[in-house]
Amino acid sequence: RLANRNPEPRGIQQTVSLLGEPSRVIGRDGDVQKIVELLIHDSSNQQPLCVVSIVGIAGLGKTTLAKLMLESLTQAGCENITSQDVVVQKIKENLQEKKYLLVLDDVWNEDRLKWEDLRQCLLGISETIGSKVLVTTRTQNVASIMGTAPAHVHRLEQLKDNDCWSIIKNRLFGNSELEELENIGMEIAKKCKGVPLIASVIGGTLCNNRKKDDWLSIKDNIEVWGALEEANGVQKREVLIQLWMAEGFLQPFNERYTEIEDIGDKYFNDLLSYSLFEDEKRDSYGSVTACKMHDLIHDLAYSVSKSQTLVLGNGNRSNIHAGIRHLNLIAVPSMADTGVVGDIKKLYTLFSQVDNFQNMPANFRKLRVLSFRGANIDKLPAFLGKLKHLRYLDVSGTRIKELPKFITRLYHLQTLRFMNCRCLTRPLEGLGHLVNLRHIYFNVKKNMPIGIGKLTCLRTLKLFFVGQQKGCGIEELECLSKLRGKLKICNLKNVRNQAEARRAKLFEKAAIQELEMKFRRGDSQCSSEKRSKHDEDVLEGLQPHSNLRFLTFSGYYGEKCPSWILKSTGNLGESTCLRNLVLMTFDVCPQLKSIPSLSLSNNTSVEIKLCNNLKTIADSSLQKLTIYGCDELLCVEVGTLAMTSLKELHIQRCGKLESLSEISRLLSLQILHLKYCAKLRIIGGSGSFALRCLEEFTLIDCHRLMSVPSLDGLLSLQKIYISRCMQLKSIGESLCNSRCLKYLSLCGCDGLEFFPRLDGLSSLQCLSIEDCGGLTSLPVSLFSCTALEKLTITQCNNLITISSIDGLSFLREIYISNCWQLKSIGESLSSCPCLKKLTIEDCPSLMSIPSLFALFSLETLSIKRCIGLTSLPSGLFTCTSLEKLTITECHSLISIPEDLKELHSLVELEISRCGGLLEIPEECLGCLTSLKQLCIGGFSKELEEFPNLGFIQHVHTSLRQLTLVGWETLKRLPSQIQCLIALHRLFIEDFDGLEALPNWFGNLSSLQNLSINDCNSLKHMEAIRCLCKLHSLRISKCPKLKDRCARGSGSEWDYISHIPNINIDRLWIQLKGAPVHPTQRSSRSDFSLEKQISSNSPAAPSDGRDGEDLWWWVKAGG
Repeated sequence: RLANRNPEPRGIQQTVSLLGEPSRVIGRDGDVQKIVELLIHDSSNQQPLCVVSIVGIAGLGKTTLAKLMLESLTQAGCENITSQDVVVQKIKENLQEKKYLLVLDDVWNEDRLKWEDLRQCLLGISETIGSKVLVTTRTQNVASIMGTAPAHVHRLEQLKDNDCWSIIKNRLFGNSELEELENIGMEIAKKCKGVPLIASVIGGTLCNNRKKDDWLSIKDNIEVWGALEEANGVQKREVLIQLWMAEGFLQPFNERYTEIEDIGDKYFNDLLSYSLFEDEKRDSYGSVTACKMHDLIHDLAYSVSKSQTLVLGNGNRSNIHAGIRHLNLIAVPSMADTGVVGDIKKLYTLFSQVDNFQNMPANFRKLRVLSFRGANIDKLPAFLGKLKHLRYLDVSGTRIKELPKFITRLYHLQTLRFMNCRCLTRPLEGLGHLVNLRHIYFNVKKNMPIGIGKLTCLRTLKLFFVGQQKGCGIEELECLSKLRGKLKICNLKNVRNQAEARRAKLFEKAAIQELEMKFRRGDSQCSSEKRSKHDEDVLEGLQPHSNLRFLTFSGYYGEKCPSWILKSTGNLGESTCLRNLVLMTFDVCPQLKSIPSLSLSNNTSVEIKLCNNLKTIADSSLQKLTIYGCDELLCVEVGTLAMTSLKELHIQRCGKLESLSEISRLLSLQILHLKYCAKLRIIGGSGSFALRCLEEFTLIDCHRLMSVPSLDGLLSLQKIYISRCMQLKSIGESLCNSRCLKYLSLCGCDGLEFFPRLDGLSSLQCLSIEDCGGLTSLPVSLFSCTALEKLTITQCNNLITISSIDGLSFLREIYISNCWQLKSIGESLSSCPCLKKLTIEDCPSLMSIPSLFALFSLETLSIKRCIGLTSLPSGLFTCTSLEKLTITECHSLISIPEDLKELHSLVELEISRCGGLLEIPEECLGCLTSLKQLCIGGFSKELEEFPNLGFIQHVHTSLRQLTLVGWETLKRLPSQIQCLIALHRLFIEDFDGLEALPNWFGNLSSLQNLSINDCNSLKHMEAIRCLCKLHSLRISKCPKLKDRCARGSGSEWDYISHIPNINIDRLWIQLKGAPVHPTQRSSRSDFSLEKQISSNSPAAPSDGRDGEDLWWWVKAGG
């Protein structure tokens, strides 16, 4: 239970961050860049004072990050001054008419008045535009109270495991490394769960313990405990609150919070605000619907309650003692196998997948929470009827055939869940006795209880099927006045008339937020006219309460809207019945012809889907309008609608829509998306758009559109995305006036012959040009886009030259692919000092790549399938930050430069399938001591032996993954690789002449994963039997091995049978050491291992090495 918090700030210092050299701050480059952007380049610089907040749990490095922002600033202090007025006056003297940055570290105070006082002081000090306040805090509430706009809240995320390991190494080794401890160290780093403070503390602990046994002991001591919840720890918000209710944690404490659910909601928000919960899932409106605890918070909570909490299953066993209050039985065959010691009378919570409760020795009579969710059971145990204190029961996803009558005697039951119980044969009767039931969940029509109207305490009923039998009519909703949240009413075709519909009394249900009215599915036997009149009559009687926020009409056959959503004018002015409505949806309303002026607020959005007869829309109060699949809609007559408040317009799949000529009158429009409107020819009519508020403009699959209107005057435009507009020939020359434009993408516009001028686009950050076959060159004005960070050019087959990259000093990424005629890319990239990633693929006419001299920031260089390229770019040796270098299928390449040896940061190297190479610079590759992944081979077929890999002895302790690519004539593997004692993953490909694995193969003692592909002659695997750590073997397209490795009968089976996981030609023949049933084998061509692993399917192994080996399984799967 949450105690009342004291809002006063704490009297002791909460955080101390000792910031050393900048290089010691690890893994936060992206965060630094984002915050600098908010502080310097953001549009809020036009305000007198802007607050930027850094939010995150303890130990993530909020204070360190704030100090990093200030490390280059001169610090000045006011010493021995106690008067606040004197302090303010001294600061004002120094800062008057200046911009300033104020950092407030570790703020806990949630007093709005105190913050307002501080704000007024700051405004009094200086009214100069552009001053900023940087706040670090653990709570979202503080960020909100201090006036931080949502876009200015930077939530600090956990570090990657590699970054945590780097922090530990910095504490341990200084400039030296202990290679033999790195494997254990990485495992320890994973236990830090991304928190740098934990990594630093562990690093200090390990500093005086340099022996392997010491590290293994420390690793075992920081293993995390099992969780009572699901494996991924994610909990739905409503489930969590209902569990709190069942345990008695929620009690009313003032007049404002009288509903228990509201109290639970408040506690949930408090925990979320204090970063004790992490938002895992949000709905489309931004509300948090699911959460999880950070592992460290969870471990702390579990350590406090471990004497009362126990998880059994998956191989772990422990005796259940009398003090246990919370028990989770995951995979125990029966209660007899649980090791119960005496009665467990204090047990309050039981999550169970046990299907045998016979001869149960325990006393469960105080049980408040019982969940059989997902259990393999077909009936409920008889003891359930004796649980008089039970508050929460969940039997969802089970195979039970009936809900026994004794459930109706559980008088204290508050929550009943039986979702996805498709084996239930009949509905439950007699629920009226459950006078305390507040929440009921089901989603199968035949499972709806009879006589649900007697449950007058009910708060949650998400689904109601109107039936014709007694106890299933719509009148059952009459007395359920406390319903809240979401309600979906189906089969409204069974309501006879308006009078019967009124008996539901929806207008009295003030707590319902979301309502869906579903009439029918498909055609009915009655005539179209009769259906229309019936639906209009019934809908008229279903007026909801004015508090409603979301309303959906589905399968409605009426031609007009009900009177209660229409705007009316009387003696008291305009009537607004649904003043709180946020979204109204018309979904498959085939007879609806028009939507007149509605009784909606100015913040309402309307979605219209598959309303084929809709011809006109007339409402001036909408904020967002979405039109989808309305085949008869010819035009949107904006002039008569006068939608002065419309900010977003989305039109999709309206096949007959030809014109949006009056769209320029939507003066408040910010977002315009037009998709799959094949006949659209006119946008905006003659002249310019004149939409001064427009920020996003998207055109997709508008095939008849030939031109985009003049963009002159679009002063707020930030994003343009145009895709597959085949006949588009030009984009207005006035594009260069869009000085706020940040993102410009043109894709699949084959008719586009001339690229618009780009001079003046000083804010452009991302430019993407894809599949524009008519383009032969880029505009020279590209060099004037000085803020450009990412340039993508792909599938422009007639593009000959890119000559204007010079001068783009902020460019971080270049991606060029499938430009068949491209011959040159400028002369030098040296004027792009921020470049981090350069990728050039499938450009067969490209003869050379410009110099990379002095590109000290370059981290990734990838050159693939450039068959005309004869040499690598000059200046490569100066790219001292390069971590990944890929050169593959460049068949004219004849040499690798010797200066590769200067790339000491290189972690991944691939030189493969370059058929012109006769040798590799062995000496220089031996200098790459940081190398962890190497792919090499596929060289000239003139070579009878694989090139000498003698250099590999210099990387034998660091290399973790090796791919060897052979060719037809090779008969043996390079023997030098046997020294790789730390190698974990080995891929062998295209060694057609190889008949047997060499005897020395067993020297690869650390090998865990082996993949052999396209080795047509390979027959013998005897050498593999010595690899005792090998847990995964994959063989593909090795025809002579398939039968020889057959389980139990193949001649090679004895040599590989010790390997837990074996896959041959996309079929698992052994998983975790057990044979695989044919139904568990995957024969799909795509072999989607990612999905199988993530769902814990038996089709893929899961052995606790998820991060590293997930990559292995995906890579091995091709």
